[in-house]
Amino acid sequence: MAILDQFRVTSATPQRSASPVARFRRRLAEALELQIELAKADEVGQALTRTRKRWVKGPSGEKELREKPMRLFRWWWKDENGTIFITLRRGTRPLEMAPGKSAIEIGQIEELPNKLTLIRDAVWAGELDACATSANFGREVPRRKGNASKPARP
Repeated sequence: MAILDQFRVTSATPQRSASPVARFRRRLAEALELQIELAKADEVGQALTRTRKRWVKGPSGEKELREKPMRLFRWWWKDENGTIFITLRRGTRPLEMAPGKSAIEIGQIEELPNKLTLIRDAVWAGELDACATSANFGREVPRRKGNASKPARP
């Protein structure tokens, strides 16, 4: 028991799952980190690649664990004047910053990594929480109606 006396024993419990808004912040900030990496790679002229492990059927019919490249999508685009715009997304859906407005004007491509970092900091500060609540990203999944009271088939 002398070894365990070296530790301080407390009654701490594990943290419960985060609130929907906190989950929204974390996921959006992680996605912005990827966009920052993409912007930095584009700035120096390199291609950013990421891989994911997937089970694939091999030539003999057995499943093999292989690394497959991920498709990376840029959230920004350039208009005909050369101005960069970015649309923040949650999944495939664009976020509305203001009613009817979902794009942010960045300016030149050289400014993109710094502006993305500022946007990420704004996400962590909670300045985009209104987007989370207006887009209903924190809503609960509706339960199925009916069939719950019906007996199972024999």
